[in-house]
Amino acid sequence: MKKRALILLAMTMVMVLMLASCSNQASNGTPGAGSNTVEKYPVKPIEIVVPFAAGGNVDMSTRIVAAEAEKILGQSVVVINKEGGGASIGQTYVANSKPDGYTLLAMTSSYSTNVMGGTVDFDFDAITPVAMYCFDPELIVVSGSSDIRTMEDFLAKGKAEPLLNSTPGHLTSHHIASMMFSSITGCQFEYLHTNGSAEQTVQLAGGHAEVGMTTYGGAASLIEQGKIRVLAVCDTERHPALPDIPTISEACGIDFSYGAWRGFGVPKGTPDEIIQTLHDAFKGALETDTVKEQFENAGFPLVYRSSQDFKDYLKADWDRLYELKDTIFSN
Repeated sequence: MKKRALILLAMTMVMVLMLASCSNQASNGTPGAGSNTVEKYPVKPIEIVVPFAAGGNVDMSTRIVAAEAEKILGQSVVVINKEGGGASIGQTYVANSKPDGYTLLAMTSSYSTNVMGGTVDFDFDAITPVAMYCFDPELIVVSGSSDIRTMEDFLAKGKAEPLLNSTPGHLTSHHIASMMFSSITGCQFEYLHTNGSAEQTVQLAGGHAEVGMTTYGGAASLIEQGKIRVLAVCDTERHPALPDIPTISEACGIDFSYGAWRGFGVPKGTPDEIIQTLHDAFKGALETDTVKEQFENAGFPLVYRSSQDFKDYLKADWDRLYELKDTIFSN
């Protein structure tokens, strides 16, 4: 009997130790038997995929935000460039990535147009919005060597003959803006698609293309050097960095407003708590003096939207694009 009691006592102690071990594992974020606990996030470096070449507007603004966000997250935030296919290569890579919060997409309007136009094989909800950080109005620009000096010159020449228009890629915001403008005015374009805004502006500055739509941030230095000439701002107000440049309405009486939005997203299925952690980190980064100063110096208008507000904004942008679907996707 005494031997049997000792065996029972030993078995009881083993069970207690096993339960304690499982409890400790769960509290440390390592799932034990029957545990659904998710490990603490983040525990390794995070990648943000920019679907354009390095040096462009999206790339530069993403790197500014990432450098501050990693201080909040406690892990490195690495920017990876996967350019090509009008941004579809990088977007597809993220859409097919594991939804664990370690692979993010630098989102632009090309995401919506690639889905709508069938350039990619995933649905609109394949990427979940995390936060929006910028809205940059389009500028109508020409090469500094062009004889086009006003919007009147631009329209007259564009109606007489097709103008070679450089874009950062097929169905990017600058391409979409150009097609919308063409539909409204009858101005004709032939398109020279590149792999990002850095290459686009180089083509313009070098005189390899005559006209284009771009944003101030990615072309600021070339504008200041006179290699790219700005004719009008596609917004209801003048650009703060270009107070002497008229709005398109002021320049030629056309009511046209469009711009490039930028934000971050994660693959569908990413846990809500991870999305919230990322959102809070990006929001915190945008509130730092470092980001505000660097955005101002680079000419990136800082416009923040939360996860839900960004999602609503994307839906509204999608609806607007869909109304012009036949015009946009016939080019």
